[in-house]
Amino acid sequence: MPNLKRKALDPAELIPLPEVPASNDPRDEEEQHIHDLVMEGLNSGTGQQYSNAAEFAAEFRAQLLRRHR
Repeated sequence: MPNLKRKALDPAELIPLPEVPASNDPRDEEEQHIHDLVMEGLNSGTGQQYSNAAEFAAEFRAQLLRRHR
């Protein structure tokens, strides 16, 4: 009987890979706006420490109210 030397196929190798953009820059105005907000937050200086989540939530709400006035 001949030796067929069969190889098991990995199903992951059969699935085509998704196209990955050459860069991860923002693709449209919405992504650019989000990117700008994230960078503004990252570059805004040192953060503030809160003792608990309730203290953070109260400060966050106060900032939102000040921003919308």
